[in-house]
Amino acid sequence: MSEGGRSRSLLSSSSTAPSNTNRPSIHMLVYVGDDSSKGYTESWIKDSRKQHATNDQVCQEISRRENVIDSNQVLVQRLSEQIRCLEENGNSPALIDSKRNEMLFYNTRIQAVEVALLVSGPCPKESLKKHHGPAKDAMMEVETGQYADSNSDFKMVSPKKAAKIQVNVTTSPIKTSNKFSELSNLDVNKLQIPAVNMKMDPSYNLMLQGINRLYPETENKLIKGFTSIKTNTPENRKGIIDLLKKNGKEFILSESNEDRPLKIVIKYLPIDQDKEELKNILEGKGFKILRISQLKNYWLKTPYPYFLVDVIKTQNHQNIYNIKTINHLKVKVETYRKKNRATICFKCSGFHHSAENCECHPKCIKCAGRHETRECDIKTKIENPICINCNGEGHLASWRGCPKFPKINISYPKSTYAQKLKINLTPQTPPTKPGKITDPLLKR
Repeated sequence: MSEGGRSRSLLSSSSTAPSNTNRPSIHMLVYVGDDSSKGYTESWIKDSRKQHATNDQVCQEISRRENVIDSNQVLVQRLSEQIRCLEENGNSPALIDSKRNEMLFYNTRIQAVEVALLVSGPCPKESLKKHHGPAKDAMMEVETGQYADSNSDFKMVSPKKAAKIQVNVTTSPIKTSNKFSELSNLDVNKLQIPAVNMKMDPSYNLMLQGINRLYPETENKLIKGFTSIKTNTPENRKGIIDLLKKNGKEFILSESNEDRPLKIVIKYLPIDQDKEELKNILEGKGFKILRISQLKNYWLKTPYPYFLVDVIKTQNHQNIYNIKTINHLKVKVETYRKKNRATICFKCSGFHHSAENCECHPKCIKCAGRHETRECDIKTKIENPICINCNGEGHLASWRGCPKFPKINISYPKSTYAQKLKINLTPQTPPTKPGKITDPLLKR
């Protein structure tokens, strides 16, 4: 008998007790023939290992098994991609089957390690968060919005309430163009030069040629029987005006928005209010007044307690709307609402401009003479007047029923579908005739 066949009890007692020729054979027989003692020894070794394993060793073993699972899962994903590519490319079935068998081997290893993790139990280190996930009850409370620890800074959010994953949008390599990009380069404060409107005549082309030679940057456009001449500087505009006057041409000057006065109406003043006194009061408040006129009834020619005031545009001209009292009387300042109809010039009797900007020859609306209407010798009513525009009898050129009088299209706002439907659905009860009995009880 060799010493290698001895049991752990014999090895532990051989150092103290004397050797005996009979006792070793008995122990060897027991060791070889008794299977229960062999199983007991193996179980004792396993139990002793479990009892003497420290918490750090258990934690390291759990980490090792988790790493094995992660590495095998990566291999399984790679094999799955390879199998998909092989199937798409139509490779040999034998190669595909070998890849599948290899993937099955890794899946079997993953399952075995997972079973070992379940058998080993949880990690003894409770402070280690990566080995201690949230309990099932806690996960259910998180999904329903009920948190166990209300004082915690971090709280789990349900997937229904969580923010969506932002997709990174790649910049398109195609360059796009914006057709409105030129508007950003416009100069808002650029000075607008008003146009000069020359009346058309047989020699208009020669006049335009002369203007183009002196001022080549001009732009000409035909508008309602007039040639609109636009230039780029006020000096060129003044030179064109002098040139037209020198050649005896008829023209009309356009006004810029800055040159046009602000028209306002002051209400609820006395009807006999002195206009000069009102002008002095407004100028004393820091406004520049061009003119003041009192509005009248068109048919009765009776004055209204309303005064039309033309205010020259300055830095504070908008403050005129803040005036509340004049001469200790409460007043109301409103913007002048001009009637939507064509205006007539008091100098040349033309339309769409005023006598202030007119450089045409004067023409009387009564007798068609070469003078202004206010300077005409006819002061009485003409029985059978003749129109200077259409040569018709019985009306003047200022009559809005004249065929040559400009017609302005007034666009009214269209009613919406809901408004039309409301009108159609409104029940209309027919009016009852006076004296007719409508009570059915009285018909008997």
